[in-house]
Amino acid sequence: MDPKLPAGLAAIGLFALPGFALTELFPALRRRPLPRRAAYGYLLGVAAVAGTLYFLSHAFGVPLRPPAIWTTVAVPAVAGLVFGLARRRGVRAAGRQVRAAGRRGSWRPAAWLADLGGPLPLACVLVAALVCCGMLAEAMSNPIRDWDGRMTWDTQARYVRAAGTVDARVIRDPRWYVTHPQYPLLLPVAQVAVLEAFDADPDSHLVRAIYAAFLPVLLLVAYDGARRVAGRGAAALIVLAAATVPFFTFGEGGAFSTYSDLPLACFYGAGLVLLLGPRPRIADGVAAGLLLGGAALTKNEGLPLGLLALALGWRGAFGNRQRAGRRRATMPPAVAARRIAAVAAPLLLATALLLSWRSGIPNRQDEAYPDLLQSGRLWPGIVTNVAVFGPLLFKQAFRMHHWAGFWWMAPAVLMAGRHAFRHPRARRLLIAAAGPPAIGWAAYSIHSNPGLIAAVTWERFLLQASVPMLIALAYALAEVDRHFRQRRRSRQEPAASRGAAVPGLRAGLRQR
Repeated sequence: MDPKLPAGLAAIGLFALPGFALTELFPALRRRPLPRRAAYGYLLGVAAVAGTLYFLSHAFGVPLRPPAIWTTVAVPAVAGLVFGLARRRGVRAAGRQVRAAGRRGSWRPAAWLADLGGPLPLACVLVAALVCCGMLAEAMSNPIRDWDGRMTWDTQARYVRAAGTVDARVIRDPRWYVTHPQYPLLLPVAQVAVLEAFDADPDSHLVRAIYAAFLPVLLLVAYDGARRVAGRGAAALIVLAAATVPFFTFGEGGAFSTYSDLPLACFYGAGLVLLLGPRPRIADGVAAGLLLGGAALTKNEGLPLGLLALALGWRGAFGNRQRAGRRRATMPPAVAARRIAAVAAPLLLATALLLSWRSGIPNRQDEAYPDLLQSGRLWPGIVTNVAVFGPLLFKQAFRMHHWAGFWWMAPAVLMAGRHAFRHPRARRLLIAAAGPPAIGWAAYSIHSNPGLIAAVTWERFLLQASVPMLIALAYALAEVDRHFRQRRRSRQEPAASRGAAVPGLRAGLRQR
């Protein structure tokens, strides 16, 4: 066996194992089948381990070296293990049956197959698994070759590792040429953690492994969100569609690269799934807040997307109370307020960390969008610049070798299943999916060269919106399926009634 593969799996496990242990703290996550639980665990592990190291380095000057890294990995792993054992012991003491992941046998492969429910979902998942395995093999066979990854996140990871702190002098000193020095550092800190923990070379393939792992995570999170609202069949089809879109794997920002766009899509999408799902709980809000906090520390767009998700969660928790005469509220006001507070707290803490870290960094070699916003060019630019970047948006989205017709198919499916969006949760998913493209549109409207920036970033904004868009497509597919079932049933019922009427007529004639 190639030694690179076990090393890559160990790099993924550095975050997956403590994150999986953390899922013990959240009932909604520990009840999910093992693959989906592992996907959320990986995201929680990256957010918890890299986020904690980010905080400890900036606030207390803790050096980013193996002792601090292994301690940060061990604490959530041990805490989750102890909590899980205590919970099981308490359940046994109460005389009730222990179910490790919410149902009997959920750790067994047979239970995973039963969860899929049929040959179509199984075939879709197998295709997706083959794509993910191929991506991992490619990541462990070739060095980093993408542009922005090497220019930005990998370079900042080298600065941070050399200095042993997120407040590296080269980043804070304006005399040094640093591209985008104020970009959030969650993923570079994760890279440093892996390289330091295993004493790896800066050009090691381990870095690509942690980025490649986000592809199966995205597919599992999208399946989980779609499965819970639209059923197995629709969920499996949207996973198949995403797995076979080349851009998710090989595009700029996809699993092939070391950009932060795919991780941002996973954090944002997973937070939305927990926040907007049916029958949400306060524990779901805590987990969603941790994931949205991870989004804020992943990329500049993460903070506004986290605030958008929080606003949608607020609307979902309190919006129905305005129609209480027609429809019962989803939860009591006090419970809704505690749940929103549970989401907001981790997101606000991550925002405070980001702002504090940025305060000591002079910005240079960057577009400086806050300054451009203050210049008052947003509203006229939305109208005047669209003639420059508008055609490029269509060209980028409809490239067959990048998207395989996905953006031709998606509007048709949404239109065919448009009645599904009478449901408020489905409409909120569409709003969430519109968030990243709206940020991109605003950025192009104030940029001095909108055509150039749109040509290289628009597809990445589409990638960031992928999870809510895929779940919205599952909603529409389920509505189309329901419509055809109703039509088939309506055709069969008259035929059955005619068949029943003939014997009755013959019996009456015989009696006469």
